[in-house]
Amino acid sequence: MLLLVSSAFYGVHAQFNASYSVPDNADFDRVKFSLNATNGQCTIEAGSGDNLMEIYSKANENTQPQFKENISNRTKRVGVVLTEKEDGYLSSSLSKRMFSSNTSEDYAWKVQFSKLKPLDLNLNYAVGDTYIDLSDLPVERLKMRTGSSNVRVSYKDDMQNRLVMDTFLIKVDMGTFDARNLHLSRCKNILADVGFGKVKMDFGNANIIHTDVVATVGAGFLEVILPRNNTSVRININDSPLCHITIPKGFESTEKNVFVINQADQNSTQPQNYITFSVDVAVGNIEFKTANP
Repeated sequence: MLLLVSSAFYGVHAQFNASYSVPDNADFDRVKFSLNATNGQCTIEAGSGDNLMEIYSKANENTQPQFKENISNRTKRVGVVLTEKEDGYLSSSLSKRMFSSNTSEDYAWKVQFSKLKPLDLNLNYAVGDTYIDLSDLPVERLKMRTGSSNVRVSYKDDMQNRLVMDTFLIKVDMGTFDARNLHLSRCKNILADVGFGKVKMDFGNANIIHTDVVATVGAGFLEVILPRNNTSVRININDSPLCHITIPKGFESTEKNVFVINQADQNSTQPQNYITFSVDVAVGNIEFKTANP
């Protein structure tokens, strides 16, 4: 049953109200979290409290989170809906200055996770701006969809995912998705579906990476910053006459629409750094770039 919570148990900062928390206990081993943010500005980050998850807001009492939760097969399932009215606290001002120098205190909603148990995240954003800092969190899977919203995901240097992530799925309709230090997700499979929006994936600082990226681009834009070291990269593109593809210098075309650089030694028994791209594009733009030195 969907419940509405408006009580405050304590505050992290003077302008934030504590709206909802998930305490830890021995009845479950992992957390499956689903978020639907219909309107407003949201940030997600690691927390320092004892609870597995906490939500804080600057919204008024009429726009508190809706949530539901249960435990099944030793998995804690939590569903949250965040709604901010159009005339809410920060909606009009922040949307005009997306991702400038904002801190987590600049957003209307703050979601914090602990590092105690593995996380399976399903994040959906309709309208607004969202900043997600996944540094040092134990994320097993991540699914994210943006409607007309703008989302940035980042990892701080040397603060990688505590687990090897199986799948990171990104679906962008008309919004934007910007991922910095994406190699620190330690993700084996990255899936991107770009409609009319824009996706940027930055692997520039990658030293160790073992990732397969599969992307489908309709009329949108995909920008990829490639590792600056000697990582083996293979790009396979299924294009059309209406799209535009940019491949940086140094790549060799081994066959039609297949480009490689720093190919791994097939006779080597040592693990190799690699990243592969399989891209299907209709009328959009695909741009691969070499990271700046």
